[in-house]
Amino acid sequence: MTAIHPNDALSLVLADLPPPAQEILPLDKACGRFLAKKVYAKIDQPPFDKSAMDGYAHCAVGPGLSGSWRVVSVIAAGDSPGKPLGTEECARIMTGAPIPAGAYAVQRREYAREDSGSVWFTRTESCDNIIRQGENQKSGDLLLSPRRLKPQDIGLLASSGYSTVPVTRKVSVGIVSTGDELTESGATLAAGKIYDSNGPQIAAQAAELGCDAKLFGIVRDNLTTLSDIIGRTIAEYDVTILSGAVSLGDFDYVPQTLEALGVKELFHGLKMRPGKPTYYGRIGEKSVFGLPGNPVSTFVNFEILIKPHLLKRSGSNENPTELVLPLAAPLTRKGDDRVEYLPAKLESKPTRVRQLAYRGSSMLSALADADCLIRIDIGVESLQEGDPVHVRLIRP
Repeated sequence: MTAIHPNDALSLVLADLPPPAQEILPLDKACGRFLAKKVYAKIDQPPFDKSAMDGYAHCAVGPGLSGSWRVVSVIAAGDSPGKPLGTEECARIMTGAPIPAGAYAVQRREYAREDSGSVWFTRTESCDNIIRQGENQKSGDLLLSPRRLKPQDIGLLASSGYSTVPVTRKVSVGIVSTGDELTESGATLAAGKIYDSNGPQIAAQAAELGCDAKLFGIVRDNLTTLSDIIGRTIAEYDVTILSGAVSLGDFDYVPQTLEALGVKELFHGLKMRPGKPTYYGRIGEKSVFGLPGNPVSTFVNFEILIKPHLLKRSGSNENPTELVLPLAAPLTRKGDDRVEYLPAKLESKPTRVRQLAYRGSSMLSALADADCLIRIDIGVESLQEGDPVHVRLIRP
């Protein structure tokens, strides 16, 4: 097992990925999916000159608002603009209603006094209170570039007349937990056994990215069973993620199983803590990740390597939020031969980051309290209060 730098590993997991397949979805099904291509405006926004408020549309220019105006029509939102306005005529108009021909501006209702079909303006407006056709956006303008669609994006698409939108197909992910020591959550825990946290955690991480994640449950340390289940996930899913049995123990059968299935190993071993024995391989356009069994290792390796891989397969250009912040307290670690990620918490007033109590990669509770990871590079064994460190956010 020859360990490589995690930066080199990331380059490998992002290289030569197939372009994402596309599908068309109705807007009410598209939120959270990745827009597959640029989308352009179908119409001007607004599609006509419209009133920005309730008031009176009139044809006076500049300060010529003295005297009374005859109210000749009432225009509601959704009405046609009606006949053009003549001299000394105005239209009572509602917010969003079309501006009649001949109107120069809209006097807001609170700056007017109406009586017996006539209106007097009590204050001069500083603007015309009209939103002009195409003021917000012209037909043919770029509406949206590829991105994860948010509710406001759905609203924008609908406002331009779209009822469907091209999105990338969900990446399918098969997840397998390995190990004779594992027990499904909810079952009685026998002596020497632990509950499987990796499978549900990985499935949740993949689902959060919009993937179609399938949890295959626990597979015992048996070559035949492993070969059957892993072969099935590789055949049926874009990405297979395995946890456990990837190191050098007597029952760590995953690497030899993958080799027998024809998976080409691209790396096996990282200069990273946690996650040294991590595996990545390819067979055709399918990807296979083998993660260590400790749950913090599994989470961190997913965050650093698998998350970017799945996002790129999804057609996303999202990047993790990374900051450089001062340390809130001194930090010392054992050994400086690997890149290390440590659970940490952001602090404000002043903004800085503090390492959380952490006793190793089996301590999943540290991640539950963390909102970020501190990265310590190779060659750095200790840091002082105030030293700048790279921080990767893991919670919104």
